[in-house]
Amino acid sequence: MNKYNTHSDLAKESLELLKEGKHYKRFIEKMDNFSIETYEFLEDTDYLKKGKYIEIFFKESFMSISQHVTRFLKEMIDQNDYPRILIVGLGNPYLTSDAIGPRTLRDIRVTHYLDDGLKLENHYYDILSLTPGVMYQTGVETVEVIQAMVDQFQIDLVIAIDALCARDYQKLGHVIQINNVGIHPGSGIGNHRQAIQEETLGCPVIAIGVPTVIYASSIVRDVFQLMKDYFGDALDIKNKLKIGKRKKYEGELSVSQQQYLLGHVGSLEQEELESLLYEIMTPVDRNFVMSDKQIDETVEKVSAILSKALNDLRYNS
Repeated sequence: MNKYNTHSDLAKESLELLKEGKHYKRFIEKMDNFSIETYEFLEDTDYLKKGKYIEIFFKESFMSISQHVTRFLKEMIDQNDYPRILIVGLGNPYLTSDAIGPRTLRDIRVTHYLDDGLKLENHYYDILSLTPGVMYQTGVETVEVIQAMVDQFQIDLVIAIDALCARDYQKLGHVIQINNVGIHPGSGIGNHRQAIQEETLGCPVIAIGVPTVIYASSIVRDVFQLMKDYFGDALDIKNKLKIGKRKKYEGELSVSQQQYLLGHVGSLEQEELESLLYEIMTPVDRNFVMSDKQIDETVEKVSAILSKALNDLRYNS
């Protein structure tokens, strides 16, 4: 959570108070259809732990993205010597926007029960999986269920997959975030559960997350920005002949024009505006948590990418 009370589980959207070079390092890799941004946080902050965060942003759900997910996972996994891995699908399997974890595990190849010779021949990691459900279904904290599995099977590494909350609607279902510090289930929507991380489980944790929900205040903030762009576009004489649909408005308002058309609210910075909207909407229970109308299709496509990435993992002999 950041200083504006806005909600996001994504590293890139939580950088307002941090300085590049002092608090974190950033590396950007651009492809034709997607981009990869890596953030290495040099110290713990109020809302991000020290460690590596990788965000893969894509406009279309291409299966080729899975090879990059596999690459980054393998780099993190191989910090351990042939670990026994527990893959955990967090979330409610009966709620589509929260089902990215359980849906991914539906197609996972588990190998723990296989003969050691077969695992050696195929370079398989020793993998178990778990879908612990949510607390209102089990009555047990998720971390306690995972801890029991870790202790019982002497797990060396946990990979947790969960749905996330974003501040930018364009990122819903279009970002895969990987980190090596763990996750706080439900933190993006204020439903704080115990952290799933090395400090609580006693073994390293890799977290994979996909944003599937957004707060209404974040959407209203984007509508205000759209209004500014629209008015700026309409007042620009070069755009008078433009008609029909377009990808975006290209105009820009001056500060005085913003204040004239939208009043004092129109001159607020994006973060200040969202903080105001949060303050207005939350007390009257109007700051709904929302998902995209195509969430069913999105979850199916992205979970297929993740399951393929996990199934393609092989260790080097």
